[in-house]
Amino acid sequence: MKKVNFKWFDKTIRTLFFVFVISLGFFLSLRSIDRWILVPSLEYGTFHYPPKTTLPFFRNGEVEMGFTNEFGIREPNNEKQTNCHYLLLGDSQTFGSGIFLKDRFSEILNAETECHWFNVSVPGYTLENEFSMYKKIDGSIPFQKVFLVVYGNDVFETGDTPDYIHFAKRQKWYREFFAFLLPEYTRSIWKREYFQTIQVRMTEEMSRISAQETLPSKNLRQTTSAKKILPNYTSFKTLYSISPNYFFESLNVKSVSNQNFDRWQQVFFRLMEDVTKRNVKLTLVYIPLDVEFDPNRLEIYKEIGFPMDRNWLTGDSELIIELNKLATQFNVPIIDLRHSFRGAKDLLQPEDIHFNEKANRLIADTIKKSL
Repeated sequence: MKKVNFKWFDKTIRTLFFVFVISLGFFLSLRSIDRWILVPSLEYGTFHYPPKTTLPFFRNGEVEMGFTNEFGIREPNNEKQTNCHYLLLGDSQTFGSGIFLKDRFSEILNAETECHWFNVSVPGYTLENEFSMYKKIDGSIPFQKVFLVVYGNDVFETGDTPDYIHFAKRQKWYREFFAFLLPEYTRSIWKREYFQTIQVRMTEEMSRISAQETLPSKNLRQTTSAKKILPNYTSFKTLYSISPNYFFESLNVKSVSNQNFDRWQQVFFRLMEDVTKRNVKLTLVYIPLDVEFDPNRLEIYKEIGFPMDRNWLTGDSELIIELNKLATQFNVPIIDLRHSFRGAKDLLQPEDIHFNEKANRLIADTIKKSL
């Protein structure tokens, strides 16, 4: 019988163990660098409308022409001469998707307060984009206060949305290996590239729409059929097909989407640090999801198949609890619009998540009372 060389066996085990320890240490070091050194200085990237361009904007098929400034942000009709300037950061709800310019809550505030409100929001923005736009306009637009408008789905949108996942799946194998070693840093690179693809699509789409011959608003109203069409909630059903857990991932930020909320917080901390250095005051404005104030919408979503929590209608979601904690931690005011919306009716556009003129008036009035 052949004698087993235990010395060789022991030496091999020791070598393998040594290689494992070194590899594990190297891996953990990279993860620490990724988390504590690279992430706090990440560039997020953004997108915007074509700069200095006249573009069509729509309300139920009616057209309103608007002009964009050098940053690709829609300009208001009149710029007020004042020493008081406030900045609004937000997404499509703050932008005023689906309503005319004069009915946006930012324009109501411009008309009814002494200050000038710069609305630098763009549909589709996440906090990453908002922070990037904030940095981009720094020094070009004066402001003494920033109003960060947090919509109920902001944490969800900061995460890996279906559109971004589709983009990420098309990466080369060596980039995926790099993502394994430095996940957050690599993700930030991919996110910037992803936002650039949105910029390209947005520019192409706006060019295509602008090139079309558009009927005046009054003609569109005359040709609209008087027959009432029953709602089919196609957009909601499409959302369910691609993100069936949309509401839980948006509002349950500790029990369901903790990682997404951590990423959102990282951007918020950087914004908070920057405004503090600049001696600029920050106010949080929370715009709730429709399921936090509209029982009819909640039932519609439930019927479609979305998991629902009826406590959202009257209680506090995990998201609002965490936002209140952040407001307390940094001693910043928070305007919680759930209190204004609950009990009010007809605040939403038909078959849409976006708010109508009545809701924008309510938002403006609530913000005015807080000044």
